[in-house]
Amino acid sequence: MTAKLAEPPTLTVPFTVLVDGREKAPYRFTGIDSDAKDGNRRLIVPTQWAHLKTGDYTIAGLEDVVAVERKSITDLFSTLGQHRKRFEAEHSRLAAFRRAVVVIEATWLEILHWPPGGSRLNPKTVFRTALSWHVRYGVPWIVAEDRRFAEIYTFRFLEKCWKEFGNDGDVERDGG
Repeated sequence: MTAKLAEPPTLTVPFTVLVDGREKAPYRFTGIDSDAKDGNRRLIVPTQWAHLKTGDYTIAGLEDVVAVERKSITDLFSTLGQHRKRFEAEHSRLAAFRRAVVVIEATWLEILHWPPGGSRLNPKTVFRTALSWHVRYGVPWIVAEDRRFAEIYTFRFLEKCWKEFGNDGDVERDGG
């Protein structure tokens, strides 16, 4: 007789992640565990499609407070090379959020030494743009080793923002 393995215990997070409807490769936020104080249970992350004016991810109820913009390395080079003004305008909008970040699914080593095939954009331009726009707009670019790490970072960033700004339903939106 074969013993049936019990389903691991789960915990549903107390917020919903909104995903922009134009996001072509959305994160699923699966396989993420809770903290030890919550028993290391597998997290269930509610998601919902939405039309976001800025960014690819936010939290329901905090749409004007928190934003995450996701970029693959290919999309990053394409956007900076062909749609730079639009991406800079997005940074200007991201600057109005209490917390915003651009999450890049690549390392600086990859960006600087192995740019996407066919791109004519100098990798140094990408690096200097990241520095310049971080100083100008206050929006950091977080480079992640791979897509999975970027997904986990995005979830943990949103989770921390929810704890900071939204877990009591009373969000201060004036910077105070």
